[in-house]
Amino acid sequence: MLKTTLDGKFDVEVTALCDLYEDRVEAAKQVVIEKTGKTPEICTTDPDVFFEQKLDAILIMTSWEDHIPLAIRAMKKNIRVAVEVGGAYSLHDCFALVDTYEQTGTPLMMLENCCYGRKELSVLKMVREGIFGEIVHCAGGYHHALRDEVSSGIEKRHYRLRNYMTRNCEN
Repeated sequence: MLKTTLDGKFDVEVTALCDLYEDRVEAAKQVVIEKTGKTPEICTTDPDVFFEQKLDAILIMTSWEDHIPLAIRAMKKNIRVAVEVGGAYSLHDCFALVDTYEQTGTPLMMLENCCYGRKELSVLKMVREGIFGEIVHCAGGYHHALRDEVSSGIEKRHYRLRNYMTRNCEN
């Protein structure tokens, strides 16, 4: 969702959207029009066509498999990248991002929206205030109720089904 500044202006201008599924990019386009009154360019083909536009930054929210290749392609075009969590499938992927940054100097930010939620920040505050005493071990997990996304993965064209069926890992 687009957020506004204190004076009611938008923090960002969404100038372009890209998705290989036309229905999804059209739905996103309608949200941008509704929120800003401006119509973004859309792309439903090769992302390199998308990257040829004048873009200050790109937010990658695709299937996990595409995160790193798209981030690297954008960075090589000197487009700043913010990439949703889940991208790196290996240490090689991580080093490929570092190598690309060192070659291009193009900033990249790995995003994790769950780090900054009310519950997470409340727990962090309690830890810092010593409410739990000395923390000697902490473990977490990626736990969401995703039954609908996974069980309807084929119909919804959802990447998670593919990941849960073919990857032996902690998704």
